[in-house]
Parts: sequence; structure tokens; C-alpha cells
Amino acid sequence: MSPSCIRKTHRWLGLIAAIQLLIWTGSGLFFSIVPINDVRGSHLLQAPPTLRLEHTRLLSPSILVAQHRELAMLSLGRIQLQQRLHTPVYVVKRADKLLVYNAETGRKLLPLTETEALSIATNASRLPVLSATWVTEVKRGSEYREGELPAWKIELKGVDEAHLWIGANTGKVSAIRTNTWRLYDLLWSLHIMDYVDRDNFNSWLLRAFALLGVMTVASGVALFFVSAKQRKRSSARS
Repeated sequence: MSPSCIRKTHRWLGLIAAIQLLIWTGSGLFFSIVPINDVRGSHLLQAPPTLRLEHTRLLSPSILVAQHRELAMLSLGRIQLQQRLHTPVYVVKRADKLLVYNAETGRKLLPLTETEALSIATNASRLPVLSATWVTEVKRGSEYREGELPAWKIELKGVDEAHLWIGANTGKVSAIRTNTWRLYDLLWSLHIMDYVDRDNFNSWLLRAFALLGVMTVASGVALFFVSAKQRKRSSARS
């Protein structure tokens, strides 16, 4: 390939790849500077009060099954002992549903009320609560992905516009989302070139631009050696 052809190829490859290479570099710089705990909002959370076994009178799973025969064929891996607010509960995953039972009485529990959700939010975060919103579905690519639904979205007071997401059945804090996390999420989508779901590392678009970046570098290296040879020949002639 002639030097002029290599130059043209390198120029056009560099022009096409430059924007994405700049995004990769800029987003990577952001990821390396901002502490991951700040992104996750860990500094806004606090450990809620927990129950101790000596203060509870738990039913055995056998008694729970005797009270609710529809659980008889459930595998052991689908039942967990957790705490919902101030109550020990059995959380059962059945098909695509989460069922919650009082672990002391065996009574099936309804989803959290707004008052209960606000109580959990107050125990879980240091920030004052502004509002609570009942959420049954979220849009694809929203800030709350793959979390328990339905859920309570708790808006917290503060400069970072934090939202606390609480699973309505388990009462578990599923996520906390802040402006720092939202910026991270945006840059992450640009970094991996998955602009909707933001979790696909293997898209053809990402592979194509990665290959384009390699070709740009390779053509630049080739141009360096070709230009060096030309300079030597010119020096020898003169």
C-alpha cells in the first residue's frame, strides 16, 4: 500500500473513531476518579435496626406448609427468612411472584403500605423524606432495572436528588439512585455503546468500533515506519 493511501486511510479511520475514542477516554477517566461508593449512594444509607433470634418465635417451614398447602411442592432454595420492618418474614419466590408470610404467625402479608414504606426509608437513610410513589412497572432503561416490583419510590431531600427504591413485598431497599449514579449510568451506556438496556458488552456496534480503533492505531504505526523510510531516502539523496 502506498504512503498516500495509508495516510488517507488513517485520516478517515481516525475521524470516524475519534469521537468514540474520546468518549471511552473521558468516561474511563470519570470511572477512575469518582469513588464507586459515591456512585452507589452508600454514604446516604445507614444500617436499620435488626431483630435477634432470641426476640422472635419463628414457625418452622413445616408448619407454614401445613397452613398453606400451595407451598408443599416448593423447593428449599425458593424460601428465605428475612426481616420486613420490625417483623420476621418468610419470602417465597413462586413463578414470577414474591409471596411474603409472617414468620411468627404464618399469616400471608399484603404489600407494604405507604406508611410502612416511609418508616423503612426513615430507618434506612440519613436524609429527610419528601414523597412516596407507588410503582408497578418501569420503562426499559429506567434508573430502576431488574429490581423488585411493585415497589415504592421514595424521594429524599438533598442536592443529589436521591430516590430510594423499596420492594413492596419484601420491604428490602433494592436500590438508591442519585444524580451521580445517573451520570455514571449515562457514561456507562456511552462507554459500552448499549444505549437502552446498558448491560450488553457484546454488541456488534461495540465490537465494530473496537476493531476500528485497532485499525486506526495500526495504520498510524504503519504510517510512522513508512514515513521514516521516506525521510531516510530523502536524506540519502540529498
